Amino acid sequence: MHSALAIHRVGIVGFGEAGSIFAKDLVVGGMDVSVFDILFNSNRQRKSMLQKAQDCGVTAACSLKDCLTDAELVISAVTASSALDVAKAAGHVLAEGQLFLDINSVSPANKCKAARYVARKGARFVEAAAMSAVPKQRLQVPMLLGGPDAFETAECL
Repeated sequence: MHSALAIHRVGIVGFGEAGSIFAKDLVVGGMDVSVFDILFNSNRQRKSMLQKAQDCGVTAACSLKDCLTDAELVISAVTASSALDVAKAAGHVLAEGQLFLDINSVSPANKCKAARYVARKGARFVEAAAMSAVPKQRLQVPMLLGGPDAFETAECL
C-alpha cells in the first residue's frame, strides 16, 4: 500500500469534451493543470486548441512528456482508438508513484495491456468508468474505479 497521495499538479491527456471539463474545473479548484492533445500539433486546429487551453487557464504542453512530468495525477481522456498508444507512450515517461487514471472506454483486454505499460517504472494504473455524462455532472460525475490502487485513489480524489 502506498502512502496517501497529495495532488497539486494534474496532467490531462486528451483535451476534448471530458478532458477540457475536468481541466477547467480542476483549475477553478486550485490545481496546477497541464494538458496535451495531438491536435496541438495540427496545423488546422492548433490555434483554436491553444486558445481553448488559455480560456480554461491550463498550461498547453508541447509534448506528452511535458504534460506528464511532475504530475501526481494523470488523467487519460482520449479516444478509444488512441488509449492504448497513450498508455504505452506514457509508460516510458511516468515515474514511480505517479497515478494514471484511465477514463477511456476500451475493452478489458486493452485496459490490462494499458496497465502493464503504465506500471513499467512503478506508476500506478487505475481504471475508471464514468457512470454518467461528464458534461452534466462535471467533476462530480460518479466513477467506478478498478485496480489495486482503486480504493486509495477514490479516497484521494
